[in-house]
Amino acid sequence: MTKLNWVPKGITVILSYLLASASAGKLLVFDKVFDKVFQTAVFDNLLVICLILFILYIIIEFTIYFRNNDKKLKTQCNNICRYVYKYIEKHMGENFVHACRITIFKAMRQNTEKVYLEAISRYQIKEPYKKARITFRPGEGAVGKCFEIQALILACLPDYNKDYARYCEESNNVYKLDEQKVEKLNVKSCLFLCIPIKYFDTEKTWGVLVLDSTIKDTRLDEEFARGVEEIIGHYTVFFTEGEKQ
Repeated sequence: MTKLNWVPKGITVILSYLLASASAGKLLVFDKVFDKVFQTAVFDNLLVICLILFILYIIIEFTIYFRNNDKKLKTQCNNICRYVYKYIEKHMGENFVHACRITIFKAMRQNTEKVYLEAISRYQIKEPYKKARITFRPGEGAVGKCFEIQALILACLPDYNKDYARYCEESNNVYKLDEQKVEKLNVKSCLFLCIPIKYFDTEKTWGVLVLDSTIKDTRLDEEFARGVEEIIGHYTVFFTEGEKQ
């Protein structure tokens, strides 16, 4: 239980104490600690004090609710990333999968002009995990393009280390990712599989799952990608439109 969970309980105790004190006409237990002027001020403003405490109680309860939902969502996303990683490892072998990352991007501020995609979960084992600080707008990068067209994308780019110029050129021309943003990427991958994640029981896109790799493999074709897409489809029940954005 987090420290925040104790706040509503504390507020409930304080409210009960104030109401009991009001009935007794004095601050119970503390009547000899505080003088009459202070106690009179408390009782004169008791309604305001109780109203403030009640509003604070509601705010804290909603904060706890959304925080717990967010924690459950991230746990589920971590499980999805891990499961997809193990699925690819089983079908394509360790050499390929160890060069891969599985990331789930969530669309933030949906239904606004400022919508963007932010990584909320990632699974990888080749390198220590680095929190993704970069975000993508719709149409930007393979993940942004997948979100924009709401369809699976299987993309290949030149090897960053062998052909830097072409890598940046194709990133910019095809995926609207300029050279400056390319340089901010933790990993310069050359193979991308992006699959839209739909809200449960709708065609609206919640976010995008991305498999990216620093090595290419022809076995990762559209047929295999559809298999991964089918796996993700089983998890859409966890993505509902009523959740916090």
